[in-house]
Amino acid sequence: YLHDHHAEWGDTGNFHQSTYANAAEHICPLHISGKIKDHKNVLIKWGVIKQTYNVIITYCSKLGKHWDNECCANISGVLAGESWSKYIAGNILMKPFCNKGWEYIKYLEDIFPQG
Repeated sequence: YLHDHHAEWGDTGNFHQSTYANAAEHICPLHISGKIKDHKNVLIKWGVIKQTYNVIITYCSKLGKHWDNECCANISGVLAGESWSKYIAGNILMKPFCNKGWEYIKYLEDIFPQG
């Protein structure tokens, strides 16, 4: 929903409360169990998604750091593994992306075009 309505986001990369409320309403029919999500839940989830995206972009901006959405950081070998371990010690959100992509990266690239 937020991807389809990304023209509604403000200067800070956040959406208006009404957009979060509409997103919560949009996902309501998909509810199976647990608490029904409201605009606050959508806002929190958006914050986590945005934070993950920013961590990936920061990693990609470092000279010599590899990233693609298929192999991600493509960590293989002892030296690369040691270097990765040191890097994620201070960047724990990157840990899942050692050799696995992030399914939402293309959506976020649409919302926050680089250039």
